[in-house]
Amino acid sequence: MRSFLLSLLMLLLGIGSSPAQPLPEAIPLQGVPALTHYTRQDFNADPQFWAVTEDSAGVMYFGNNDGALVYDGERWHKVFLPNNSAVRSLTTDYRGQVWAGGYNELGQIRKDAHGRYGYHSLLDSLQLSGKNLENLWQIHALPGTVIYRSFHKLLAISGSRLTELPTTSTYLHSYLVHDQLLVQDKEQGILQLDLEKMKFSTLFSAKSLQHESVVALLPAREVHQLLAVAQSGRLYLLDRKNGSVTLWKKLFTEGANDQVISGLRSSRGLYYLGTLSSRILTLSETGQLLEEENHFERLQDKTVLNLYETSRGSLWVLLNRGLEYLDYSSPVSTLFDNASIYDVLINSNHMYLATNQGVFYTPLNTASSALERLRFQKVQGLEGQAWSLRMHQGEVLAGHDRGLFVVQQGSSRRIGELEGVWRVLPATGHHNRYLACTYKGLYVLEKEAASGWRVLGYLPGFAESIRDILPSDTPGTYWVCHGYKGVFKITLDEELSRVSAVAHFTDQNGLPSPFNINVFRWEDQIVFTTNEGIYAYDEAQNQFRPFAPLNAILDPSLNTRKLLQAGDKTWFVQDDEAGFFITREGKPSLQKELFIQFKGTFNRSMESILPLDSKRVLLGTNTGLHLFTIPHEQQPRQVSTLLSSVRYQSGQQEHSLPLAASTNGYAQLPHTTSSLRFEFAAPGMDNNARVQYSYKLEHVDEAWSPWQETPYKEYSHLRPGRYTLKARSRSLLGVSGSETLYQFEILPIWYNTPWAWALYAALAVLLVGLLVFLISRRLVAASNKTRREEQKARKLLELELAQLKLNAEKEHIRQEKELLEEDVIHKSKELANYTMLLVKKREVFAELILDLRALREAAKNESARSGLREIIKKVSHHLSDEEYLQVFDTNFEKIHHEFFTALKELYPDLNQRDLRLCAFVKMNLTNKEISPLLNISVRGVETARYRLRKKLNLEHEHNMVEFLEKLSPSATEEPQEVEET
Repeated sequence: MRSFLLSLLMLLLGIGSSPAQPLPEAIPLQGVPALTHYTRQDFNADPQFWAVTEDSAGVMYFGNNDGALVYDGERWHKVFLPNNSAVRSLTTDYRGQVWAGGYNELGQIRKDAHGRYGYHSLLDSLQLSGKNLENLWQIHALPGTVIYRSFHKLLAISGSRLTELPTTSTYLHSYLVHDQLLVQDKEQGILQLDLEKMKFSTLFSAKSLQHESVVALLPAREVHQLLAVAQSGRLYLLDRKNGSVTLWKKLFTEGANDQVISGLRSSRGLYYLGTLSSRILTLSETGQLLEEENHFERLQDKTVLNLYETSRGSLWVLLNRGLEYLDYSSPVSTLFDNASIYDVLINSNHMYLATNQGVFYTPLNTASSALERLRFQKVQGLEGQAWSLRMHQGEVLAGHDRGLFVVQQGSSRRIGELEGVWRVLPATGHHNRYLACTYKGLYVLEKEAASGWRVLGYLPGFAESIRDILPSDTPGTYWVCHGYKGVFKITLDEELSRVSAVAHFTDQNGLPSPFNINVFRWEDQIVFTTNEGIYAYDEAQNQFRPFAPLNAILDPSLNTRKLLQAGDKTWFVQDDEAGFFITREGKPSLQKELFIQFKGTFNRSMESILPLDSKRVLLGTNTGLHLFTIPHEQQPRQVSTLLSSVRYQSGQQEHSLPLAASTNGYAQLPHTTSSLRFEFAAPGMDNNARVQYSYKLEHVDEAWSPWQETPYKEYSHLRPGRYTLKARSRSLLGVSGSETLYQFEILPIWYNTPWAWALYAALAVLLVGLLVFLISRRLVAASNKTRREEQKARKLLELELAQLKLNAEKEHIRQEKELLEEDVIHKSKELANYTMLLVKKREVFAELILDLRALREAAKNESARSGLREIIKKVSHHLSDEEYLQVFDTNFEKIHHEFFTALKELYPDLNQRDLRLCAFVKMNLTNKEISPLLNISVRGVETARYRLRKKLNLEHEHNMVEFLEKLSPSATEEPQEVEET
């Protein structure tokens, strides 16, 4: 069997064009799982952790001295208990609810609508307020029931019903095994709880367990057996069939100052035991202590308080100072990480690595069925840059910057004085002859059984650096690709003494350019990869032509630098991304997502890909050597991409939005929103995997954003309107996150709301209607104007004739008016003369009366005086007779009819005497002249004029004559306005 494996693996090459042979299943290589340290700087809380659980979305919950920490894969959220006690216990029930317990406190950790985590106490609803519960150290979720454990009692919660199960001693530990609750009572031993009856039955007595504290009770290989892990380090097998207890193994020697604190059985069948000072001990199902699990030495603390296996099979380690995450579920494990890998070679007993620091090797245990962890050592004498490893004639040859060496495990021997050897390949058609490809050309090697390897000499005729070389289909002919000068086809003479012919091909021969060309063999055809696709040589035309079969699979716009056909797959490196496709599949699909994490880590044109079998491949990068296991399913699993929070800035304040859609499907933001921040998480991803996010805001982003590791996106000053944010995630292990949506609406300012626009529309309709009305009206007016103008034109002659008649009539009226005015003036003069005559007459009569009175006084007899009195009486009667005044009033009113009419309208309170006085004043008569007309004294006239001024509301400074002269028929204004004039 060993000889068969040796002959089979001697053909295995790390770099080259020959298909790789499968590694025998007897060597189950296992790399170191990725380990992630979490310290106080990461979670910003007390570093001592007690409990852990995982919800259905993959979000992790940790209990520590500060409370609870929630980790969604991107951010840590703190949750505090009402009494600020430590969270000692956590669990997730069958409905996905997370339960927590602390000192005198129990309840649930819930996530609100805004993505914030908070604690909801159940003390009041369970009527436990004020009771001394002490520390609740463990919680177990069973169907329909959640059970808390303290040292003195169990609390069983079923809906709103609480059942207390006290003990007379101490409940040391509790366990959930095969959906059954087991409890260790210090005095009674291991008890089983009947949930229906809420009663205990004893399974194993405390005496049978030697009164030891059992920190973990785990399933054993047989269904009816349990593995009891004692704090002292003793392991007991408990048989539930016969009730026997057997000491199975002792982990510590007598007197060792160590303890087992926690334990679990993993989904891989291994037992992990956390200790006080020895970190984690690993046991197989058979009880063998696996020393190979030395990666636990990398833990940041020796004290392991608790262990938890996630739903994906990874391991959380709760330490006295910090947290650790070991990713066992990842398809990638690291075999070597101390240098940059250029080539890998595996023979039956050893693995060799060519690196930038030299050559490393490790033994391979083909006899062991256990998972083999590799321990690499450096080969002495090969420090510095190593390029390649080849197995020829049963020996390992290493191409090195300092020459060519034979490698024998940890030692090396130089061959000749060669410098700068890229690689060695057999000389086609020559037995035991090989070609050493160097920085300066080709050398011929020979291997003889007696003398070993020796250099025969240099092949002149081609002095270029030969790193990429491939034998052609013609014996003695080789294709050589130079990174900057194009492609050479060289021919060696039969004696291998020189290069007899060289053909040089560049962009003049059909190649897109002379740069970055590599040569490979694929499906028995020689192909050349370039920056612009893959080409093949047409010997008949002496030209290079695009190679359609591969160009149809691999994008010609990308630079393909590696092609390796192995089994049913073709492996490639294209634009720094590795991948594969099924060679002879009808429509091959490229599988690149699985290897995204290695993008940009390969050594250019020296990419190291070594398929081991149909599911495993070794990838050599500048970060080390990695073992990749291809998942069985065609498509990688998909996890959920979550929005962990949505916050916006309005003014100087920050607000959060609910993560669930509102009734209309859109979360609403005010128009004053200045910035909007979305935070993402993908808790279902493996925690050590670099998670990338891509997003797109519809109507803003034209395409999905490039993948990036930033778990948030901010938008500033978005316009009012409705938006839909799409986000997705992926890990660099090929796991894709589902697409999540968030719809929101930025409300417009009030004058830009739908109601405002409706008002604007209504106003616009009214304005249009008004414009239509005005235009129509204007058109009608224009039409009427035209019609009127036509009518005017028709009546123009009539109007002119009428105007002539009117002018004649006006002239006649003017003449009559002049006559009337002259008549008025004449009559006014007559009236004035009449008035003056009256005045004179009155004056004569007055003087006559005076004379008569004087005569009466002078008369001597009574009869004369009596006769004079009669005469005086008649004259006085005639003087006081107002008939002549009535004649005056009548004539004055006829001449100045409008004057009296206006005066009576403006001042209706004036009597006839007042009107008569106004007429006298208007005629500009003096008081002395008025006095006889009114038969009163001058003083009486002044008094009458004063009273008249009062009735006319005239101030003293106003001239009454001017006022009465201005009085006209058009005087309909207020008196004060007349007075102002």
